[in-house]
Amino acid sequence: MSEDQKIIEHAGVKYYKEEGKWYRLFPIREDKLPADIKTKKSKVNLQPESLLDIFKFLNFVQLLAVQQTSFYFKNFIDKYGKELARKKFEYLNLVPDTCFIFDGHELVELEPYDFQLSKQLEEKWKRGIEESIPMFLTSTDFTDKETVVCELRQDYKLYYLNLPWIPKSIEDMKIARSLLQLLFNCAFTTFEIDFTVINPQMIQLLFDEDKTNMPLQIHSQEIDLILYGNHVFDFVLNHLISNEFRFSIGCGIEYDVEKNLDVLFKIVANGGGSKFSTITCSFMDSKFYNFIIEQILEASQDFSRMVKKIKFDYMRGPRISTKRVEEAGVLILVNKHDPLIIFFISINENLSQDAVEVEITRL
Repeated sequence: MSEDQKIIEHAGVKYYKEEGKWYRLFPIREDKLPADIKTKKSKVNLQPESLLDIFKFLNFVQLLAVQQTSFYFKNFIDKYGKELARKKFEYLNLVPDTCFIFDGHELVELEPYDFQLSKQLEEKWKRGIEESIPMFLTSTDFTDKETVVCELRQDYKLYYLNLPWIPKSIEDMKIARSLLQLLFNCAFTTFEIDFTVINPQMIQLLFDEDKTNMPLQIHSQEIDLILYGNHVFDFVLNHLISNEFRFSIGCGIEYDVEKNLDVLFKIVANGGGSKFSTITCSFMDSKFYNFIIEQILEASQDFSRMVKKIKFDYMRGPRISTKRVEEAGVLILVNKHDPLIIFFISINENLSQDAVEVEITRL
């Protein structure tokens, strides 16, 4: 971005550069503003519909750059974000900056732009900075990292954006809010989650006074999660929407399935509706499957929020024995408290001697 027409805030004072000269900006009361200023037209004299048509041709990175140039474009993109982008990306990943290689791909530099921050929200942000609230959550192996790389792929081209692990200034917070807002307004084919997720506490803090009611969720056709710990589940349940959510336990990770059955079940029990169409558990111990079957048969909870379809790929271990009805090779389970709660279960035992595929479908 050119240095001209860029607003920078330092020590509570805003500075503006135009034609090589710097100016300081001061607040002014509404009744002190000259009358002709109120009616003066902006330099951008286009109908919103026309500007919207133009912006629809911009990709994610271009929208991000435009949004940082002025109040007008920032507010316009905020207002019409849903219409501008569900810009489609093939791939999204959040990667700790360990030995990351940018060769041959574009590193997008993020710059702070002026954001109309209320005094109340600014104080909350300052407290968040003082308390070192992390922007991301991860397994303990990566807590010493300083930045996270947001990796995007579109049309065989990779884009990388750096964000600090722990924001250290109001400018860092503004940049993070801008990037998250654009991510929430995009759509992805695959979102791969390995070690790192966005901290839900930081999302709520950044958008604390948002009046647009913008859904604070990432939309992806498929989500692949490698499970390294329970730090991911709040983010999964509250900030993801996907046709298929797949998860498996990380290689070499000692994740105690039996100890965390309640936590895992919370995902399938509350992941229905508009969140996930299907949840697939890969290489999972049968203890989780058995727990789901017990809940279906015995629990008196509300199943209306439960995901419609649960799949187990390469499941190993003994399966629970139940009183059941079998019809055309499909098991039919009925909840004892409500006979209208019915699940169909199909089992494929032809994979190998010690692994099966299971599909649980809610009627």
